Parts: sequence; C-alpha cells; structure tokens
Amino acid sequence: MGPPGAGKSTVGALVAKRLGVPFVDTDALVAERGGAPVGDLMIDLGEDGFRTLEREVVVDALGSTGVLALGSGAVEEAVPLLERYVDAGGTVVLLDVSMSAGVPRVGLNAPRSVALGSARAQFAAMAAARRPVYERVARTVVDTSTLTVADVAERVLAAIG
Repeated sequence: MGPPGAGKSTVGALVAKRLGVPFVDTDALVAERGGAPVGDLMIDLGEDGFRTLEREVVVDALGSTGVLALGSGAVEEAVPLLERYVDAGGTVVLLDVSMSAGVPRVGLNAPRSVALGSARAQFAAMAAARRPVYERVARTVVDTSTLTVADVAERVLAAIG
C-alpha cells in the first residue's frame, strides 16, 4: 500500500512473479468491475459510489492469496481487515514516496491554472491525510523515491522473509 506514484502496482507484480504467486491490484479490479477506468468511475459514481464499489473489491481481494496492491485510498476502508491479516502473521508493506518523486510519476507535473486549484497541493493533502492510516497497519516501510523497481522489490521480499 502507499500513496499514488509509490510503485505499488509495478513492484507488486514483480514481487508476485519472483515468489511465483498470483498478483491482485485493487485499482485494476475496481476498473474491471465498474466497467471504466478508475478516474472515470470516480467522476461517474461520485466519491461515495466509488468508495462503495472499491470497498466491495477490497473485501474480495483481501480474501485472495498472493501479493495484493491496495489502491491508495482503499486502505482507509480496509484497516480492520489488514489488522487481522497482520495479527495472523501477514506482512503489510508501505511503499512510500516523496512528493517530488511521486508527482511526476502520476502525471501531475504539468503547470495548472490557478483557477483549477493546485493538483500538487491536493496530492500533498491526500497523502498527509492517509499517512496515519498507512502507518497504523504497515509493518515495513520502503521509500521508493530514489530506488529502482528491482531494488524496491528486493526490500519487500526481504520484509516478507
């Protein structure tokens, strides 16, 4: 889990491949179940409708085996399930990223009109609001800001043991 741009999907897929286990990405499942890209679903369904769909997907995904990449906002709904998973011996890894590294990865580096608001400020506010939730359930933190995908995957594999 982690903020947008931390590498959850890319690293998760690589870790799953190295372990020889299935990989599940909740954002991909939300898009599949909703029949549209996640960004479109957020607009079409509104925040509440999107979170309801996401919650259903997360509950299903947490019941699967393998490596799970949890959408950056999905963790807020999943805290009790993640805490039970950790209590049962599971490993939850927070892939963290600095704003300066994460913003370009998610395409927010282009100049924006002041009238539209600052995408960077929204990114920072969202990350700050979710940080306590991430830290509550994570047992390992890997800062991906300056690491390669392979280096991050190695650190996650080391955390898994």
